[in-house]
Amino acid sequence: METNHQNSRREFIGKSVKSAILFGAGASILSSIASPSSAFGQTQQPALQARIAALGSTSLKTSQLALTKASNAEVKMFAKFEAAEQETMGKILKEMGTPAPVEDKEGKDVLAKLTSLNGAAFDKAFMQAQVDTHLKLKEAVSALMKASTDKHVQHVTSLALATIQEHTERGTMLLNKLV
Repeated sequence: METNHQNSRREFIGKSVKSAILFGAGASILSSIASPSSAFGQTQQPALQARIAALGSTSLKTSQLALTKASNAEVKMFAKFEAAEQETMGKILKEMGTPAPVEDKEGKDVLAKLTSLNGAAFDKAFMQAQVDTHLKLKEAVSALMKASTDKHVQHVTSLALATIQEHTERGTMLLNKLV
């Protein structure tokens, strides 16, 4: 019963985020065309968006790896949900015309480390990487929310922050079970 509730909640949140992003993107794009100094035209936002995209890419790639390497069923489930979420976000961003994320050294290093591990060591390192990545995502998304004057961006980032916080807490709880 709890799993069904969590799945339906995830589906609701996923659909809400997609709708909000698509609605917000349209409004933001129109706003950007009308006023070059609008929310997405502000100088620090492209760097924040690139950081968020890179972190999302790292989360996706490590989750995809965990789907094949994780030995703990709960870790695999976490990876499954995270991969699905990041794939959806990637599709939405692509549809919005956001440039593909550029892999950063940090993400490559995390993936290389995880690739070299197996079993319980992999599970712990993966969950630690997920918690760390979500903390960094929280910081970057919070900064984007504060930097933007666009209400749509603020609403979408507010919703994203709630999900990021949930994933951080769930990841931490699972990591503590593994230690």
